[in-house]
Amino acid sequence: MNRFSVAALFAAVALLGLAVESDASGCGLFRRSSGCCPTPCATTSCAPAPAPVQYEERKVKVCKQVMKEKEIEVLECNRVMREEKFFYTVCVPVTTQQPRKVIVCTPVTKEVDCVYYTMVPKQVEKKVQCVSYNCITENIVEKVPVCRWECVTYVDECGRCCTKRQPVTEWCERTRCVVKRVPVITEKTIMVTVCDRVATPGKKTVCDIVRTEKEVMVNVCTMTQVKKEGVRQVCDVVTTKVKRKVMVCENVWTEETIRVPVCAPATTCGSCNDCYQGCGHSRGGFFRRGGGCCH
Repeated sequence: MNRFSVAALFAAVALLGLAVESDASGCGLFRRSSGCCPTPCATTSCAPAPAPVQYEERKVKVCKQVMKEKEIEVLECNRVMREEKFFYTVCVPVTTQQPRKVIVCTPVTKEVDCVYYTMVPKQVEKKVQCVSYNCITENIVEKVPVCRWECVTYVDECGRCCTKRQPVTEWCERTRCVVKRVPVITEKTIMVTVCDRVATPGKKTVCDIVRTEKEVMVNVCTMTQVKKEGVRQVCDVVTTKVKRKVMVCENVWTEETIRVPVCAPATTCGSCNDCYQGCGHSRGGFFRRGGGCCH
């Protein structure tokens, strides 16, 4: 039973109490007819007194949620380091001496006959043309502009006679001396130095390169694979079951005592009491099936 069941139970009990009270007053909760008593009974001055509300204690079960500490098993992953042997291959250089044939270049000197050419200077006569200039002086008459200042008389605005100087240009003949250069070509004999090519026999040293094949020992490096053993650290993940304390919510059923209203008979007097007894009103009105009480 949960909290909603308890709330529904309380609502049903309260509804039952209301039905009992209403039935005690003369009409039930689910009455179908318009009245419960005949007209002479309803109009009498003696009306039924309201029944007092009575309560009784009842025990009900109530569900409560309680936080409790619970020990559970969980899987825990741990890292465990261990040493592991492994093999690996390394390349190791190995140097060995092996014969190889090589070409050796050897310089060889020898003397050979040769011809030297030398330049021998000598003096020879040679005729050449020479140009000389004769200077001839001439007098030339020409006209040149000559500027001079003259006094000129003029009348100004006031009628006065004034004198002013103004430049006057005249062309005058002048004689100047001019020297002309006249070229004169003459033939002369001069001494010229020339070089003759003279062949002279001789000897010279010549270096020849002689290529010979020779066997020599050379160092040859080769790589050899060597297998080695090593130790490395390996991390393993190990899953173990461990116990952990956690807080869980549990439903706890408890028994509680509550007070609920109960149905009580109504107090009547006179002929109305007989009417109520004849109608069978003492059964209460909550589960009444009939539509009327007095017919």
